[in-house]
Amino acid sequence: MSTNPQPLSIIADVTIAVSSPAVNGPPFNQGLFISTSSAIASYGANSRVRRYLAGNWSSAMIADGFATSDPAYLCMQLYFSQSPQPQYGWAGRRDLTAIKTAIPTSGSAGTGYVVGDIITVVQGGASFGQLRVAAVTSGAVTSLITIAGQQGTGYATGTALATTGGSGTGLEVDITAIGETPLQAVMACRLAAAAWYCFMFADTLSNQDVEDVSAWVAAQVGTYFFHTTQDSNSRDGIKPNLLTTLFGASSKRTWIQWASTQSGLYPNQIYFTAAVMGVAMAANSQLANSAFTMKFSAGVQLIGVYTEPLTSTQITNIEGPDTDTGPNANLFVNYANSFTVLEQGTSMAQAQFFDEILNLDVVASNIQYNILNVLTRLPKVPQTEPGQVTLEQAVEQALDQAVLTGFIGPGVWEGQTVLDVVPGTPMPKGYIVQSPLYTSQNAGDRQLRKAMPIYVTFIEAGAVHFVTIAIYVQR
Repeated sequence: MSTNPQPLSIIADVTIAVSSPAVNGPPFNQGLFISTSSAIASYGANSRVRRYLAGNWSSAMIADGFATSDPAYLCMQLYFSQSPQPQYGWAGRRDLTAIKTAIPTSGSAGTGYVVGDIITVVQGGASFGQLRVAAVTSGAVTSLITIAGQQGTGYATGTALATTGGSGTGLEVDITAIGETPLQAVMACRLAAAAWYCFMFADTLSNQDVEDVSAWVAAQVGTYFFHTTQDSNSRDGIKPNLLTTLFGASSKRTWIQWASTQSGLYPNQIYFTAAVMGVAMAANSQLANSAFTMKFSAGVQLIGVYTEPLTSTQITNIEGPDTDTGPNANLFVNYANSFTVLEQGTSMAQAQFFDEILNLDVVASNIQYNILNVLTRLPKVPQTEPGQVTLEQAVEQALDQAVLTGFIGPGVWEGQTVLDVVPGTPMPKGYIVQSPLYTSQNAGDRQLRKAMPIYVTFIEAGAVHFVTIAIYVQR
């Protein structure tokens, strides 16, 4: 007897939906070394930055064209020599053949140009160099400016160079100077890759370059600048100096290490902060109880660098009497011929420690990514109290991670009043997350589909840097 079977879906209709995995935030455990080596191209495929693995970084850098004597290679060597090792390191390019400044050639300023025109400079063996027209008079160009990230490569200073592009014709330019500034280089590296967190320059910088880079990084999120200096004025307390200038600018995202070659005995001391970066990036695993302080170098010994034989006055000139007074540069010193100590683990700002800046960056990033994961994975988050709880739980997830690592700890809130949190409020978990009720939301915000503001208060677990011990003896 023939049958005509009907599909089971008529009675039991099953739909399978496989959700996409959550997007993870940046790792905050990778360092970048920027150098003037041409081993990495500035433009084209695989350009500007290159990532290397702990297991084969040396052979990979050599294969890319780095020499073992190159500053970037020596920095990477110090970085990966630390124990435990960081997993990844980056090398970046500062192009000394990029256009730095150019002017219209006298008598060949062209005609028909307008402000904002983009022109490309033609020179044999060079490419990608673009300039923006900044000023014109009756169509003739009177001023040109470089475009960050589009300064080209392979250029040399020269006169009466042809150009292409723009609204007009006949413009020739004189390249008056070449070479990216350190600031231009790090900005290009930041645009090229988001994964690296901290960076240093493998080549020597002027104090002005350090100040320029430090000013830029202070306004960034998720970026931190390391630099080694031998500035004698800073050591001898002659003011103003590099350290007092940076401290005065509240450079909270800059680590300055004072380290000398000690009359050439230890030449690689000029790369000292590569070792510090290696320890810091290896320590930031975000695993349970992984929070650390860079004073005492995260509980491990620095490898490949040497302590500084300084007087107590010189140490005070470099570090300052306390972190509030500054200038807060860092040193590697010996105590009692028994302990080598990295101190004080500070940024160049009042009472700012590297580990605090790093962990606040991690918390902020995790909150952002958790919120975006909720908004992009759910059909919608309603403007209701249950909807707000969903958002608060995403925030709490990030805070729970900070509790797990040891950055946030329980305590009693002594800060300002925030909604229901007042001075004296116990925080057994180390944090409290709050939101006003939707009944208090104004109509304009509701129509714009805004959530209620989320207020986070948390207590840092801190870290012990100094101990006072009182001993009482009865005879």
